[in-house]
Amino acid sequence: MKHSTNICFIANYSYTYLYHELAKSLRDAGIQVFWIANNRKLYNFLTARYDPESVLFISRKHFHKTNRPVADFKLHELIYGDRVLRYEPQNGLAFLQNIQRPIYDFLQHNQIRVVMGELTWAHEILIHRMCRQRPELNCSFISPHVVRIPDNRFAFFTDERQCKLLEFWHDTTCTAPLQPAKPQYLELNDEILKKGSSISGRLDRARRFFSNENMDFDDPTMLVNQWWRFASRTREEWNRLCYPLLVERTPFNAGTLKPYVFYAMHKQPESSVDVYGRYYEDQLQLIKNLWRALPQGWKLLVKEHTNAIGDRGPGFYKTLRALPNVEIIEETVNSYDIIEQAELVATVTGTVAYEAALMQVPAITFAPVFFNRINYCRQATLEDLSRNRLDAIACDLRNQPDNRLEFSDYLLRNSFEGRFYDPQTTSESLSPENVQKLSSAIARAVFKLTGANQPSGIPVPVA
Repeated sequence: MKHSTNICFIANYSYTYLYHELAKSLRDAGIQVFWIANNRKLYNFLTARYDPESVLFISRKHFHKTNRPVADFKLHELIYGDRVLRYEPQNGLAFLQNIQRPIYDFLQHNQIRVVMGELTWAHEILIHRMCRQRPELNCSFISPHVVRIPDNRFAFFTDERQCKLLEFWHDTTCTAPLQPAKPQYLELNDEILKKGSSISGRLDRARRFFSNENMDFDDPTMLVNQWWRFASRTREEWNRLCYPLLVERTPFNAGTLKPYVFYAMHKQPESSVDVYGRYYEDQLQLIKNLWRALPQGWKLLVKEHTNAIGDRGPGFYKTLRALPNVEIIEETVNSYDIIEQAELVATVTGTVAYEAALMQVPAITFAPVFFNRINYCRQATLEDLSRNRLDAIACDLRNQPDNRLEFSDYLLRNSFEGRFYDPQTTSESLSPENVQKLSSAIARAVFKLTGANQPSGIPVPVA
């Protein structure tokens, strides 16, 4: 059967089931879906529903193959940012080298015009770079992702750091600037955290560890070494227990703490800092660098991410507390209260800078983000910190012209309504209405990238 356009989804845990529902809908638009899978369970799921020739399987067995690389894709950088391959860099190097030729041949043979997936794992970023660096493939890579604010909207990002949007310029007009509001996924994360911190949650994690439930020992995105898994899980549990007992935190009182710079911690490992924020992923060093640039009489307030308790040991916080004028704020304090009184907000790529900019509070990110388009939020480098005082950076940002309405208009005209969330945590993602919204938007993105004509009868996505 001939189809007008071939695309490829990169399977990724429970997102795969959402992609499957989208693939069924995309058939009506004349779009044939192919797959790249790295997990045996997902591979079996897909080959039971699609032609096995349309599914490429990559696994740890590629550690032991000897394929020639297609090009130089900076593999060391990819290994360093991958939360699993960093533990076994030699195997990671072999894996990323040996999967290049099978992936290249798969994309070329099937005339894949668009690849779509997350940008979390090393092999996903490798495929992105392959699409960008090998023009003969005539293939684009896009990553659909929520835009955080406003809620229940997503955009297609074209770069591997997710700061450049595929532009559509919907025929709509924004009449008022966006307002900061906590995204829905934060509430979901808090619910998961609360459940995981309970006794039953801890026992369930222990049961799954010893039973190897859901483990695929050929999956390169799973930590399969039992000792590494045991050490990692034990360390996390110990850190969670120690945090409320050993980490001294300061109650937030703006009157006694001002003036201050606010740094909001990232959960780690996490793609938002390890991938999008690469070369700025050492948050302890970042905080030290901010402290070095702190004006006299200012404080640096650091707030832990509620989902990250357990990621860092007591020694991390002890190092921070040893720095004069650094305060670790209670993690339960509403970030908006801290932002409102801040002279400057700093983060790697966090939503906290987006919220600050929408509140007209100066903010800096250490990696590029799409909301750097707001004049109150700027990407800063270590060179900026060494050459400028933080009060000067904050003053310059505060005096910028207000372009929040222009930014809001840009974002709404180049994003889509829909819940592009993990269906494991947000079952509404799989509702027929939402699948229709997402698939219509994907069809429009595919036809825009390929120059193909969208078939009549395909719904126009809601902007």
